[in-house]
Amino acid sequence: MKRPEKTTVLKLLGRLALLVGALALGALALGPVLRRGQVDAFYGRFTSAPAGSLILGTSRAAQGIRPAMLAARLGGRFEGPLLNYAFTLTHSPYGPAYLRSIGRKLRPEVKNGLFVVAVDPWSLSLTGAEGVYPEDQSFVGQLNQVSQNPNLPYLTRYQTKPLYRLLLDYATATERLHPDGWLEVNIGTDSAQVRARTARKLHDYRQLAATQHLSAGRLQALRETIRFLKPHGHVVLVRLPVGPSLLALEQTYQPGFEQLMRQLAKAQTVPYLDYSTAPYATTDGNHLQRDASASFSQQLASDLALIVPAQ
Repeated sequence: MKRPEKTTVLKLLGRLALLVGALALGALALGPVLRRGQVDAFYGRFTSAPAGSLILGTSRAAQGIRPAMLAARLGGRFEGPLLNYAFTLTHSPYGPAYLRSIGRKLRPEVKNGLFVVAVDPWSLSLTGAEGVYPEDQSFVGQLNQVSQNPNLPYLTRYQTKPLYRLLLDYATATERLHPDGWLEVNIGTDSAQVRARTARKLHDYRQLAATQHLSAGRLQALRETIRFLKPHGHVVLVRLPVGPSLLALEQTYQPGFEQLMRQLAKAQTVPYLDYSTAPYATTDGNHLQRDASASFSQQLASDLALIVPAQ
């Protein structure tokens, strides 16, 4: 007959073995997710190698411009890899923090890169006093290591989900961040869903319009971003398509924005492509639908082919 103490020890060892086995299986399952940078909608951009060319802006550009399509059309006209390094309006409006992060991500020796710089009134606006930039406290402002895999500083400071949630969310996510930085979003696009999302988005942006102003500091940061990129290759300012209701709001909020961008592009001697009125389908008036992002990226690539000289 076994002694009670021995039985208890065996049970504890058995449970410990099960726990260790579960952790090992979890690590095996989680490892590929981490290596591929598919933790969330941002992490993969901080695990990829330093870039030779960049797409910059907010979530409009993150979802709307596909690097693979630009690279396929333009061939060897610019140095790669081309990375979509656009985040969100919260994280990557133009400012000192975003410029520093761009500088960390770009290979310093690049001389023939392509830099698609997406602009709109919101990415150049600010709430409150000039010089106080909320994104300074975000990963864009505080993450010094932007090209390491795994990126432990990001995982420990900015990835707040329990590890088991990473697997569950990865399996069911509507967002997929591609290795080239394009954020693919798969959500319903029937007319009723789009109308409801557009109404909510308009409400959000009306609140922004009531509290924000076009920022001299952000405009200066955009100029400095262009000046930083020009020695590294070809810079093109781009205004992406949006839905008609949001465009009307933007025109009311900043009626002189279009002229301002043309003047800025002329002063910086860079091209400016305006697609704001182009009739591409959106998910919410603000972001292009997945299929529309393909069509738009093809059009953008064709237009860039007229600007970026063949080598």
